[in-house]
Amino acid sequence: MAETLALQAAFFFAISHILIRRGLEKSNSITASVISLGLTALTTWVMVPFMVQVSSFWTPAVGYFVAAGLFAPGLGRIFNYMGIERVGVARTVPVSNSSPMFASVLAVLFLGERWTLQNVTGTSLVIAGLVILSQARPERTEWRGVDLIYPLLAALSFAISSVLRKRGLIIANLPVMAAALAAATAFLFVIGMLQAQGGRKVLKLTRRSAVWLFIGGLTNTAATLSVFYALSYGKVVIVEPLVATNPLLSILLAAIFLRDLEAITPRVVVGGLCTVIGTILVVTL
Repeated sequence: MAETLALQAAFFFAISHILIRRGLEKSNSITASVISLGLTALTTWVMVPFMVQVSSFWTPAVGYFVAAGLFAPGLGRIFNYMGIERVGVARTVPVSNSSPMFASVLAVLFLGERWTLQNVTGTSLVIAGLVILSQARPERTEWRGVDLIYPLLAALSFAISSVLRKRGLIIANLPVMAAALAAATAFLFVIGMLQAQGGRKVLKLTRRSAVWLFIGGLTNTAATLSVFYALSYGKVVIVEPLVATNPLLSILLAAIFLRDLEAITPRVVVGGLCTVIGTILVVTL
């Protein structure tokens, strides 16, 4: 069950990346974040009364879910959309989905875990993929290599959130409650960011971009729920690598549906493959 849900999440994430990229053509990352996180929060909280008892909220797990929401979908989704806006889907998604590697790095640094040769090989592939992607210049859009910092920060945020989510689900195996709390925290966080940047005047939305962003937000919500349910059934080391395969589908869909916005060169494909394969090697033993 966990494997199926994780692959389902990867599928929905890939589709959402394409939809959001289309929406960002006439919008910006903060607007996309407000819409996407708002839809996720609304959808999950509508589900809560039907699937979660009020007494279930009296658990230490709530703190983990709230903290997880701050990092992802909060910071993680914002950084991810900023990356998509600046360097495109084909470069952002493989980098931001290297989060399992960052989770492993954190485990080595703070939990005293050790790496095997397979871990080292995987990490090397991820780094090689990042280098290749940073040097891959698209034909249709201009971007700076330094902008890859956004998907890197997204990956780090997703990694921290994944560990916090799993810890909370161990205490209280209630994925809908977990998703609702995380989404609400993330939405409040992005609203705070919006106010800090100038409020509603910062929002940029046309009728056409609204359609893409709303559908993309709903698809992202389906992906998020799939991840929480997958984590409730299976281990992080199984779920995360499967979810992290979504860049392969994202690159394929970008080549088909974003040909007017992004050029998918052989270098981009090789860089994406290195990052995905490396990530899977790091966390599968």
